[in-house]
Amino acid sequence: MRPEVKTMLWRWREVVVALIVVALMALWAFSSYGIMRWVALGFTALAVIFAVAAILRARFNRGGGGFGAVEVDEGVVSFFSPLTGGQVEIEALTSVLLIPTGKGQAHWQLDVPGQAPLTIPVNAHGAEALFDVFVSLDGLDTEKMLRQIKQTPDHPVVIWRKRTAVLH
Repeated sequence: MRPEVKTMLWRWREVVVALIVVALMALWAFSSYGIMRWVALGFTALAVIFAVAAILRARFNRGGGGFGAVEVDEGVVSFFSPLTGGQVEIEALTSVLLIPTGKGQAHWQLDVPGQAPLTIPVNAHGAEALFDVFVSLDGLDTEKMLRQIKQTPDHPVVIWRKRTAVLH
């Protein structure tokens, strides 16, 4: 199998599994009667929700193979590479930016007050774990983020900024 096909299949593996489960649950729902039909329809609805989530995750994943490694553990995002690295607490994040590099790639910039921004290549090993971090941020527009990743912007784009309370 060609490497690029293998990479594409690996990236979309959750979607393929979710769609198979949707098909099996739908088959069960339409081939059963009474209460079992309603149970199967409920499971089919859950499978559809998981399929939509899998599609969003696959669109976010840039395939790895990039510079450095990302780890998310106990509310902390860590980035390790031979030249740079660092850690930020998710609760302390004030903004997330997508920064172009000019080479058709981009980097995430995670800003926290009182420390240098943490810059992570979108295709770093393990960077797909950032999807769960980003969607947990209050007010993040997931579709905007996915569109910007696909387009690789030519200027820095603010993906998310923490809302601050305004006191009068």
